[in-house]
Amino acid sequence: MTAERICLEFTGSDETAYALAASPGFAKDGLCFAATSGGVYRSTDGGKGWELLRVTEEPLQQMAATAVALSPAFAQDRTLFAAVKGGILRSSDGGDTWFAAKFPAPPPLFTTLAISPNFAQDGLILAGTMEDGVFSSTDRGLNWQPWNFGLFDLAVLCLAASPHLGEDETIVAGTETGLYRSTNGGRAWRESGFPSQFAPILSLAYTAGKDGTLLFAGTEDKGLFISCDEGASWDRTAPDRLPGSVNQLQILYKPDGGAEIYALSEDGVLSSRDAGRNWDFLVGTEVPPTAILVADPGDKAMFLGLTGVGIAKYEL
Repeated sequence: MTAERICLEFTGSDETAYALAASPGFAKDGLCFAATSGGVYRSTDGGKGWELLRVTEEPLQQMAATAVALSPAFAQDRTLFAAVKGGILRSSDGGDTWFAAKFPAPPPLFTTLAISPNFAQDGLILAGTMEDGVFSSTDRGLNWQPWNFGLFDLAVLCLAASPHLGEDETIVAGTETGLYRSTNGGRAWRESGFPSQFAPILSLAYTAGKDGTLLFAGTEDKGLFISCDEGASWDRTAPDRLPGSVNQLQILYKPDGGAEIYALSEDGVLSSRDAGRNWDFLVGTEVPPTAILVADPGDKAMFLGLTGVGIAKYEL
């Protein structure tokens, strides 16, 4: 595999991309975003060039962004969100202008965003924080409220919404001590059957297809786990391939309906094409990868955020 380094013109020498996201129409519009320690970046040419976006009325300055999420109906509503210290930013014009939703002091440290697959209808987006649990908005990010009933661990490291959210209202949250599950859209939580000795949970992802609905949980140092019963029971997968941390997961659906799963380990990227049973090592990295984006199933490009480096592009 060959690699091409993409240079984001960072203001510092130790920039890190924490999250990457692409337009659902990436194959045509080439539009993608990066949440970085230097702010929110946008590319309009498939990741070849990047611009730092002005997200406040103040003169352009460094404002770390920890997460970014796009509406599933982005082609129609042009809506995306970015998490920054103390607030959630919303844009309804593809990143040209932004609205900031403020939160009470002391400002939360946001770790993750999860947007409903039915966002066009329900307007639901959730944000996880390091010390304040989960905040939720049901009006497309205008107003936010804490939804923590039953959530006994407020250090929320990752969130995932069920692909059938409109029917089952299920959302899961990975925390320092385990996994919590909500069956009413995040208003109340209950601990799942995830073994607490394998926590913290750093990453979560759902797949839905011919293998049924599967839930994947990546841990800090115990590898990757799979549940086929909404988190009631778990099996560890490929401990020889994924023995340590799984920092992030991405699901890419193929035109034939199949799903490819990508997992970030301490030193590279692995992928599975058979519902997580077997894994192939795709690429190694000299520094820990922090974010992944495979935007187009017909393309052969993979973008990785690399600790203190920026973004690198790999040809698959």
